[in-house]
Amino acid sequence: MPRARRAVGEAAYGATIGILVPLVALVVSAVLVLWAPSHTRFGPVFAAVPALAAATCTVTGIACTGLLTSLTSLLVAWLHGWLLDAPSLGTIICIAAVSLAAMWAGSVRLRREQELADVRLIAETAQRVVLRPVPERLGPVRLNGLYLAAHHRARIGGDAYECLETAFGVRVLIADIRGKGLPAVDAAAALLTCFREAAHTERSLDRLAKRLEDSTQRYARTAGAFSECFATAVVVEIPTEEVVRIVHFGHPRPLLLRSGCSVPLTPSVSGLPLGFGDLAQAGHQLVTTPFRLGDRILLYTDGVTECRADDGTFYPLLRRLQRWTGLTGAALLDTLREDLLRHGGGRRQDDAALILVERVDAAIPAPTARPAG
Repeated sequence: MPRARRAVGEAAYGATIGILVPLVALVVSAVLVLWAPSHTRFGPVFAAVPALAAATCTVTGIACTGLLTSLTSLLVAWLHGWLLDAPSLGTIICIAAVSLAAMWAGSVRLRREQELADVRLIAETAQRVVLRPVPERLGPVRLNGLYLAAHHRARIGGDAYECLETAFGVRVLIADIRGKGLPAVDAAAALLTCFREAAHTERSLDRLAKRLEDSTQRYARTAGAFSECFATAVVVEIPTEEVVRIVHFGHPRPLLLRSGCSVPLTPSVSGLPLGFGDLAQAGHQLVTTPFRLGDRILLYTDGVTECRADDGTFYPLLRRLQRWTGLTGAALLDTLREDLLRHGGGRRQDDAALILVERVDAAIPAPTARPAG
């Protein structure tokens, strides 16, 4: 809704500016002609008014502007005593010709603007299908998400995430696909499709990890770029018990926010990225750690930690978090976003994604047997 209201406001503002531009030009032209000496003819400047309207007004607006300009030109000619002389009639003919040309140009502009708006709507819909909004609540956890695409007009890029509630607990994936642009988006869509299916059917994270690995390798073979396609990723599972299970695929380590402190959750040695599973001597390591009421986990991509300032320094995420552990989920990510953009000088150097997961419900105790009767 806020985005829709903003779009309506921008459209209304644009329409207002579109009307004001030719009107201001008409007033300036009239003042110029009136103040000029009577022997000086500036009447042809009126022809510029409908030409300006072609860039900002609708076809009806252009026609009305042309008519108003013609009437103003006749009024000025009458005040100067030029009414119906040859130069004045030439000015009227010139205004009419420019108005007709402006109406045609305006119709072409409006048609192309509508086509561009349709293309953008289709692209935005496709982007939302690939990268869905982060749900506010799943099972025992509250979630907040932030995505900054490297291209300022894009909503998705090479980073991907998904949050699902399954029969085995809440499962979250965050991944960073190698590359940028449409190839990275295509690979991200393939990975997310696999996760959305396998997360509901595979009981163990080991099996889920195997499905993701197989999907990445299969996509690489299909794309004809086996050595070029891989992804770092983290899969997190939050069951009803007060624990969190993590499988790591060479991704930046998640951070545990607890009691005002921020610490990495996984060992310093992480698994290989998805796509390189054949090189691993053993399967991916499963890490289980306590995850109690009020604890939070921050998942992020390297677009956050590798954001450089003008002097070449990387973004100090862990140090920054020590200041903001008291902030709520949405406020924390908003603060991170502003600070990250400020650190990078307002530039988006790479795609960046963050998911904040907070346990808000205590664990559900296992049922105990009661004697019959």
